[in-house]
Amino acid sequence: MPVAALLALLVLTGQPAGAEPATRSGTPDTNGEMILALPHPPRQGEAAILAVTLGPLAHGQTVEVATSDGVPIGAAAPFGPQRGQGAGTVTIPVPAGIWRDGRLALRLRITTHDGRSRPPTADEVKEIRLSIIGPPPRSQP
Repeated sequence: MPVAALLALLVLTGQPAGAEPATRSGTPDTNGEMILALPHPPRQGEAAILAVTLGPLAHGQTVEVATSDGVPIGAAAPFGPQRGQGAGTVTIPVPAGIWRDGRLALRLRITTHDGRSRPPTADEVKEIRLSIIGPPPRSQP
């Protein structure tokens, strides 16, 4: 593709040719990677969070969440689900300043009690949603 066409695509779409589009929610690809877009840059008193919806996980499995360059963000592990049922939704705070240009590039891994890791399946991680939460409302005297 000619350079002029690539620049035009970047200007029109806000991302380079071939780049994965960023959304506010989704599921990781087969490598356990995904890019999420912030709804807006966090303002004073606001914070970014990830809501990770888990499917059934085997005993001892944990979903590790990191940036695409390996900076740990958090982990999600089931607690008390019935065998064969989903583990629910786990909320993980996103450290300030780890996003780039309003996007958060993630890498997810399933780790086991013996230290092995692999990308999660679509059944294990059902959805990840990036949201901005604000400060609690001020109480009226």
